[in-house]
Amino acid sequence: MLNHTIKVVEKELSNEFKKEVERVNRSMISSVRQAIVDKLLELYPEYTIYEEDIPLNKPSFLIVLIGQDYSKRMNVKFKSLLSFDVAYFSDKGTTEIRADCLAVQLALFRGFDLINSYRVLNKKVTITDNVLHFTFDINYSEMIEQNYVKMQQPQITTRTEE
Repeated sequence: MLNHTIKVVEKELSNEFKKEVERVNRSMISSVRQAIVDKLLELYPEYTIYEEDIPLNKPSFLIVLIGQDYSKRMNVKFKSLLSFDVAYFSDKGTTEIRADCLAVQLALFRGFDLINSYRVLNKKVTITDNVLHFTFDINYSEMIEQNYVKMQQPQITTRTEE
């Protein structure tokens, strides 16, 4: 009976831990995405930035999370690699789009070394169908705090007889 109770408690703790890991992961992705938005607004304050939908207004950017690698390191420490695609939609005419995309490409390469506290890695650019695709990776580590009932300080009484 005691063994069964221990397994049930371990399973409940494991499920709670998994939920906490998922919550922290979503929070970190949101934080990184917001840092990207902030950096784009710093470089191009008048442009519209989309995170989900196809851009309706031009010039604009579309931020898409295209991949994630997530692994456990030790105990409650995790490592993640996020891959993003920032697409730029130009408002220039057909003859000027290429030059506009190249100018934005240069600004993104120079401006996206460090966004907030996140180092940008593996920066690449492609232009497909007059849309500039700036792809990059961001590494981060996280540690999940676990709340355990701490052992209480034992009270030790010593008596010495004289």
